Amino acid sequence: MDKVVDEYPELNSRLLQVQSMFGANYTYETSSDVASIIREMVPEVRGLFGQVEALVRLLLVVPASSAEAERSFSALRRLKTWLRSSMSQTRLNNVAIYHVHQKKLDRLDLEGICQSFISANDKRKKAFGSFA
Repeated sequence: MDKVVDEYPELNSRLLQVQSMFGANYTYETSSDVASIIREMVPEVRGLFGQVEALVRLLLVVPASSAEAERSFSALRRLKTWLRSSMSQTRLNNVAIYHVHQKKLDRLDLEGICQSFISANDKRKKAFGSFA
């Protein structure tokens, strides 16, 4: 455990060993369970387990693999090859984000977005009419 804790300067192995009483007092199976337990604690008790909380935060934010980052770079490479020099950096960034988050974009209500855009002012209503 000391080798792992030494990799993270925000953790103190001695304090973490003292706070190992957390495991004796609470039952859990996953780091999400521990996060829920800590979240429900009153601030005074939560302060007693500061190192446990820091460890759980690290476990929840550090990716288990680099697969998501690799997919993002792979998608960016495909987009850059396809659109080589025809777009600015800002547009390339936006298209890359759209490509990575396609499933979320597919769930958007496009008609509602268009309708709210058109109804924002009279100029747009005259230019686009009603969208439906």
